[in-house]
Order: sequence, then structure tokens, then C-alpha cells
Amino acid sequence: MANTTPVTLKKILVPIDFSEISLAALDYAAMIAQLEDAEIILLHVFESHMQNALLEMRLDMAEIIEKGIEAKFAEIKEKNLNLAGINIRSKVAVGKIHAEINHIAHEEEVRLIVMGTHGVSGVTNIGKYVIGSNAYRTILNAPCPIITLREAPTRREIRNILVPVDSTPESMTKIGIAMRWAKFFKARVNLLAVTAFFEELYVDVKDVTNKVHEAEVMLRDEGVDVSAHIIRHHAPSDSVLEASVTLGADLVVIVSGQESQISEMLFGSTARNIISESHVPVLSINIKYYEND
Repeated sequence: MANTTPVTLKKILVPIDFSEISLAALDYAAMIAQLEDAEIILLHVFESHMQNALLEMRLDMAEIIEKGIEAKFAEIKEKNLNLAGINIRSKVAVGKIHAEINHIAHEEEVRLIVMGTHGVSGVTNIGKYVIGSNAYRTILNAPCPIITLREAPTRREIRNILVPVDSTPESMTKIGIAMRWAKFFKARVNLLAVTAFFEELYVDVKDVTNKVHEAEVMLRDEGVDVSAHIIRHHAPSDSVLEASVTLGADLVVIVSGQESQISEMLFGSTARNIISESHVPVLSINIKYYEND
């Protein structure tokens, strides 16, 4: 049975290096934090190719960097009125970026990570880890959902969510998860089922259609405004990206986990493309973190 308890966000983690996209992520996180008076934790990761030599210096190095970060953040907070009234604190870590993000998220019991997908400056190279296999590993291994931004959103609100639907047995659990977030944001849900020729070798298209209608009824019964769309397309990820624009989505929600091997293979490729190419923020959620949520 899907978990229908409300989403609660007390802590939001924002990896930051003060590049344009990481500042956009901070502003986006601030918008979400204001919905529930959540705390924002800024994380700056200093990555060095000489980490072994720095082991004895980790605390001193972090302290030195943190002083500069605090000064820089004070400047940003003064200029960005959207951060006013939000409880924000910062942390500095030395190590591999994806590993430190996950470590701090575990340690702080963070419920959401918001981060940019590319564009960095200075000694910290977040972009290298957010685009490609390392980025996807960060998303898969994080102990909570992650919102990734490829570019600054055109709207500072989340009112219209796009949810791709599949034919796997876990699809209704995924809809239940998406429903919780739709309620949190008080947003409309656009269900999108996409079938491609090679998938139709494994999946009954009629079954996909039935799943979409079942999900539509489930959401309406829960008081969520919803619309359903079924598209046949040669490339599912392209269809999702196109629909996010034509339907005016503010957020694309991707839920993974517990699929069959073929579904995981297909989803993995589609998810990577969506995350790296989407013009709107993408919320990536792994089912296994909701089993005991």
C-alpha cells in the first residue's frame, strides 16, 4: 500500500559553490523552505586531488574555507531578499562531492536536496559530478529526494507537476509518492504515459492505458487536480521533455526503484536524459526511501 502521509521538510540541503546555477538552486530551495518554515543547510565541498596529504589538515582547511564562505554568503543574503527570514547555516567538507553530499544528508537527516546540474567556479567542481554517471550515482544513493536544476526556473512557484507513468507493478506506489508531493505544493498533476516501439515488445499498451486511468481516478479521489496524457513516441525522454514545455510544467517528478531489469534499463537511460536536458527542475525520488518513511 502506498504511503499517504504528508510530506514534511524540516531540513533542505543545498550544495553550493556560488556559481550562477548553485545560487539559482539556493533561491529555489528558499521558495520551498518558506512553504514549511524549513531550515536550509548550505554545503560547500572542497575537493582536492591530494586528499590523502590533506587528511591531517581537514579541520584547519575546512575552517579556513568556511570563514570565506560565511563572508560570501553574508553578501548574498544581503542582496537576495528571498532569503530573508529563513534559518540558514553552512557546512564545509573536504572530499568527493557526491560522497560528501550523501554523508551530510545522512548525518543531518535531510529530507530534500536541491542542487544545480552544472556550472561551477573555483576549486570545487560540482558540474563534473552532477552531469553523467557520478551525478546519477549521487541521485541513486542519496537518502532523500533530490531536485536538480539545469537552469534558473522561469517561475518561482510549483503549481503544475509532470509525472511520467510506466506499466510496472510498482506504478501505483509511484503515483502515491507523486501525490504526496503534489499535495505538499498544492499543485496540479499531469500524468504522462509514453510508449515506444521497442518497449511495446515487452509491454501491453492497453495495460499502460489502464494504469494511467487507474492513477487518474486515484488522484481525483484524493482531491488532486489531474489530467492524463498518453503518447506514442520513439524516444520517451524526448516526449517527457517536450511535454514539460507544452504543458507548462514547473516540476518533473521521476520515481525509480524496484523495477524489473528491463524496466530499470529503460528507465535509467530515460531518467539520465531528462535530468541532464530538462529546462524545468526535476525531482528524483527512490521508492526504497519511502518504505519506512
